[in-house]
Order: sequence, then structure tokens, then C-alpha cells
Amino acid sequence: MHDTITRPGVALLAGIPARTAITTTAERTVVAVSGELDLARTDRLASLLGEELDLAPRALVVDLTGLTFCSARGLGVVLDAVSAARAAGVPVAVVAEGRAVLRPVRALGLEDELPLHRTLAEAEDRLAP
Repeated sequence: MHDTITRPGVALLAGIPARTAITTTAERTVVAVSGELDLARTDRLASLLGEELDLAPRALVVDLTGLTFCSARGLGVVLDAVSAARAAGVPVAVVAEGRAVLRPVRALGLEDELPLHRTLAEAEDRLAP
């Protein structure tokens, strides 16, 4: 996987078939994942989310609206990041609107542990001071 990270601004991390874009502003960091989040990509996403949390952002948004597939391990990585953010006192929101994420979240009964927002704007409003 080829990685390019720039700060501040946007970083595009391109892999096949998953892509991750990281946008950092003074208010928040948005980690947007698109494509297929399969077992082969989850370790890299876990690492990226951990690195972003180590930078102590004011808030973290995990945007999953671009996913066409999300493995159970992928959901586990997102749940771990949400837990780590909360433990570190970093406000966190997850955005998802597609079946690839909504269906397994509902099927596994994860709505309470992983509250989802339908749009990035909705998530950002929730995180606004």
C-alpha cells in the first residue's frame, strides 16, 4: 500500500481496494474510508486511527460513507478507535449511511456502542462546542 501523509490538509492513502483520506483542521480530524474494508485492510486502518489519536485531535470523525463492504473485523477496528478516543477524552463521531455498515451494526446490536450519523455535516454538528 502506498502512503502519502501531509499536514495540515488532506492526505490520500491509496490501496487496493480500500482508500483512506485524512483531512486535518484546527477543529477536527476526519478519517474517510472508501471501497472494501476487508480483513487485509483492517490492520492498516487500526494503525492509522491509532496514529491520529496519538496526535490528540480536538475531535475525530470516522467517515465510512464510502464503504461498499465492511468486514466484522473492520467494525471491530472502528469500535476500538471509538473506545480509545473516548478514553483519551477526544470527542468522536462515526458517519455511515450505506448498507455495508448499517446492516452489520444492526445485526450485531452495536447501535449503542457505535452511534452512527448519516452525514458528515450531522457528525460535525454533534461535535461542535
